[in-house]
Amino acid sequence: MSIGRQMILILLGAFFIVWVLATSFTVYNVRSTIEGSLDEQLESGANIIWERTAESIKTGTELSVALESVRNVYRRFDSLAYQIWDGDTLLNKSDNAPATRMSFQRPGFRDGTMNGSNWRFYYRVDDIDGLDVIVGVADDFSGRAAAIVAISTTWPILLALPFVGLAIFFGVRRGLRPLRDLESQIIARSPTQMSPIDDESVPIEVKGIVTSLNSLLHRLEDAIEGERRFTSNASHELRTPLAAIEVQSQVALRSEDDAERKKALTQISQSVDRATRLVSQLLTMARLDPETASSMHHELDLRRIVEEEVANASQSALDKKIDIGMDAPESGLILGDPDALSILARNLLDNAIRYTPEGGEVTAAIRNAGGHVFLSVVDNGPGIPAEERPKIFDRFYRMAGSKSSGAGLGLSIVQRIAELHHAEIRLSENPAGQGLVASVAFPQSSPTDGED
Repeated sequence: MSIGRQMILILLGAFFIVWVLATSFTVYNVRSTIEGSLDEQLESGANIIWERTAESIKTGTELSVALESVRNVYRRFDSLAYQIWDGDTLLNKSDNAPATRMSFQRPGFRDGTMNGSNWRFYYRVDDIDGLDVIVGVADDFSGRAAAIVAISTTWPILLALPFVGLAIFFGVRRGLRPLRDLESQIIARSPTQMSPIDDESVPIEVKGIVTSLNSLLHRLEDAIEGERRFTSNASHELRTPLAAIEVQSQVALRSEDDAERKKALTQISQSVDRATRLVSQLLTMARLDPETASSMHHELDLRRIVEEEVANASQSALDKKIDIGMDAPESGLILGDPDALSILARNLLDNAIRYTPEGGEVTAAIRNAGGHVFLSVVDNGPGIPAEERPKIFDRFYRMAGSKSSGAGLGLSIVQRIAELHHAEIRLSENPAGQGLVASVAFPQSSPTDGED
């Protein structure tokens, strides 16, 4: 059900409930007022009848004559009745009163039944002359009077209900018009339109939603633009090894010299390796982009992961006569994704090995300090100038004059994995001399309770 229909039904229902409550209160209030007034009239009528009767007894006047005017009044109203008793003798009564007492011999007001209906009686007892006067009024008299007054008072409100309904209908439609305009504005957008939605005419109640939607559109625009640049750069980077493969394959096909053909095939193999590494890194970046990657984190020992990656990188280091080692006197417990952390350590080690000259050194170290676990990869290669370090984490960025065959994605992947683990990566000069220190600070995880 739409919000507009719900609002109309709620408002009409509330109006009807208020009308019912107002009518009920009016009936109750009017009936209480009428009953109070009737009690006064009953008491006053009983006093008049007693006075007329007493005066008739004193003067010797015929009682029927003395009460003629009273009887005429009671004849006009079937809902009124009276009796006059002298002891056990019925002296006079109204035409609709029975021959027996209408009420017990108890002075004051009381409710009772007469002729099969409810009545209210007033009993006047005079101990001096022995006269008892009983007057009564039908109980439904006050109810009918109250209903008549209530209906006459509240029926204009009920009559106005259709007009109120129309006013509510058009009022709700007018109030929801900004939402319909917002809906039309969103529907009219193309899938590529990421400009903010105009929130000037948006009601305060949904301004927060529009603000959040604009923020989402801004993030989507940044993500789409980033992916567009990423795709453009990736296609450019892939074009280079593919072009090299094509050229060298033609050289190998046309060459009649075995040495030249072998050289061409070697370059083809190198280009294939580069393309393979580039595709692997692109796939890694694509897997790391989703924000849900952090949901895979659990407690692990970073030292074990780094030890394994150092062992895997040993052959590459050996090929370049690089001395690769591990400095981890203690374990490093953190919360993380083991697969992603393996990629991080692998890329740091691979980056250090590729840029370290033959005969150099590469060392991976684990340290615990200040509530953090530090993973550092130290090399004695050419290092990175301080002005280049902020740019080195950009995708596909390579320093000018770099002789490495990398695609410029290794440190971008490292930074992304560090972000997913709420870690901070820093590049600094090797304090022992020439080279670079790549350090990643992870929040430390306390040992699991119960472990010895």
